[in-house]
Amino acid sequence: MGTDQTRRRSGLRRLLSYAVPHRNSIALIVLLMLIYAASNSLRLGAVGLIIDGVIAPSADGSSGRTVALFEDHLLPVLPGDLQLPHQKQSRFRIDEALVVGFPSVEKDRPESLVWENAYLVTAQLSDGGSVQDLRGTRVRIDGIFESTIRTINEGQLRGFDIDPAGFPADSAVIAQLRGSGELLVFNGDPGTGTLSLLWYVSAFIAALSLIVAVTSYFRLVIGQGVRIQVVVDIRNQLFRFLSCQSLEYFESRRHGDVISRSVGDVASVSASVQLLFGEILQSPLTILFSLAVAFLASWQMTLVAIPLMMLLGIPMIRQARKVRTRFRGALSHAGETTEGLSQLLSGIRVVKSFGLEKQRQQQFESTSEDLRNALVRTEAARAKGRSLVEGLYNLMAAFAIAAGGWVVTVGVVDITFGDFAVFMAAILSCYTPIKNLTRIATTVAESAAATDRIFEILDTPVKVVDRPEARAMLPFSGEIELRCISHRYDQQEQQALDAVSLIIRKGERVALVGPSGSGKSTLFDVLARFREPTGGEVYFDGVDYRDLTHSSLLEQIAIVGQEPFLFHSTVKENIRAGAPAASDADVEAAATAASIHEEIMALPEGYDTVIGERGDRLSGGQRQRITIARAILKDAPILLLDEATASLDSESEQRVHHALEQLMKDRTVLVVAHRLSTVRDVDRVVVLDQGTIVEEGTDEQLRSRGGLYARLSALQQADMAGGSQ
Repeated sequence: MGTDQTRRRSGLRRLLSYAVPHRNSIALIVLLMLIYAASNSLRLGAVGLIIDGVIAPSADGSSGRTVALFEDHLLPVLPGDLQLPHQKQSRFRIDEALVVGFPSVEKDRPESLVWENAYLVTAQLSDGGSVQDLRGTRVRIDGIFESTIRTINEGQLRGFDIDPAGFPADSAVIAQLRGSGELLVFNGDPGTGTLSLLWYVSAFIAALSLIVAVTSYFRLVIGQGVRIQVVVDIRNQLFRFLSCQSLEYFESRRHGDVISRSVGDVASVSASVQLLFGEILQSPLTILFSLAVAFLASWQMTLVAIPLMMLLGIPMIRQARKVRTRFRGALSHAGETTEGLSQLLSGIRVVKSFGLEKQRQQQFESTSEDLRNALVRTEAARAKGRSLVEGLYNLMAAFAIAAGGWVVTVGVVDITFGDFAVFMAAILSCYTPIKNLTRIATTVAESAAATDRIFEILDTPVKVVDRPEARAMLPFSGEIELRCISHRYDQQEQQALDAVSLIIRKGERVALVGPSGSGKSTLFDVLARFREPTGGEVYFDGVDYRDLTHSSLLEQIAIVGQEPFLFHSTVKENIRAGAPAASDADVEAAATAASIHEEIMALPEGYDTVIGERGDRLSGGQRQRITIARAILKDAPILLLDEATASLDSESEQRVHHALEQLMKDRTVLVVAHRLSTVRDVDRVVVLDQGTIVEEGTDEQLRSRGGLYARLSALQQADMAGGSQ
């Protein structure tokens, strides 16, 4: 279990390694994220500033932590005479009052009675009590009162111990009021320019919003660019790896599964990489900055909230593990459906000819049902995790509101209304990033499953590799020697080749014959080093071919198979595959030598005609002659020929045979002969049976010996005679 977890973590780290070349872009993305998160957090603090500094200043004149930070560090740099209010306010419901002070008028409350530098001698409260001897920088009475007002002289003013403080002494009055209303006594500085402060802060919030929008745009654009390049790099790496693998690798795997991993799994990884340059970094940063703002507003309540928020990680992690396990199973079923589709496309003629449509449909529907069930289980685990986190967070938010309101009301924590609003806004602003983290956890879990499958491919050893000291092969000039060559396929006990020794001299034509399964094709593959021999050595001009680079070896060999393969491209590009640097004239010359030029020119676009998947728009003979033209263009000194006329009609066989004669001129040829009538023109026939050479000689010599070759020849002649009758 530990090893499996280590491999998964390693897979995710290796996935991240593809982003290392883009570290400068990633650093810029992180910077933009920091600016984005900081701007969002500053907007929260600005709201608290407006509440405490403009809309609802504290009644006791105290400043909240948000206001204090602003006043100490930012207010001095703003233009104009801006001063935040620092007033303590006392409020009473009264029926009668005696006030001494200097009359004044408030612009926004012209109907109120206001006195500056005032002294409340006494006031009768509506609830039956009374207050006396209250002094204030300002006293205001709102309501309906009958008033008796008279002026007092300077001596009387001193008797009430009132300092004029810039007011004319003879403007002081004493007022007797009877009625019903509200009495407010203010002490402290009322502040100046509060409306200007409101406009400044509003403009600051607008600027922050613009910064948030701009940084979000560039973060997304740059992040998507890096994501796309990382995914392209992974896909290119997979293709490079697959193109370098040996034949055994593809023979032991379902092609649909390999395609599913290279396409579908990479797409799943793409979603995780996209989150890496988005919410995986942005959400934690947003939470950290929000908690910093909450800590500034009330560190006591923040310390209580943090452990509660950490509890949300428990269901998140548990469900992510389930998603990873279940999604890995879903990906396996997706590979099976891709394999079913691949087999339908490649074998559509067989399906049609044998009436297998219903059978293949039922198999595909069964596989699709397995995929559906796996995906439903995955989505159930994903939904459970998200729902648990969302429900727990909402419960936590309700608890925070209730507990926060209680501690503020009771006075357990000394906090202003503005700071409490900032604290609650900061805590609630964590909801979206926490919800995103839940989604991220399940997406990364899915990506981990896909990453495992991708690196299972990339971690498979390549069996055919160049030795560190391997050198390029010089042009072939001597002989090919197979010395005691053996080969055994994986998971098979019997040797496909068993101690085969053979020498092929330059310019010689050698045919390999034998019953099915005798090792002819395996010998071909070993000679071209498509498979590594499990025993023995192969020498080209006296050099072990494992001391030569594989690419330089293949430059000396041209191969024409029994089943021609053409790419979904133009005729010209298919022929030019033999020599990518060849000119159009060279391509046409090779096609002429292969007796296919005139038929190519009769196509709608000539050499630029797209010939379809595997060349399906051409006849079998045309496809074979194009592959021969490709081999002619390559002009390699060694030709490996798997009898190319075995599946053709007589007319096509004659044309291909003529093309092969042109191809085999002045070359060393090794041909696999399925029909013994085609080996009479070779210099030597090598007969294989059960992986060993049992006979060797000319066609005439072997017929006269009465061995395996003679028996095979007699059987084929009997079949031909029976067929002609």
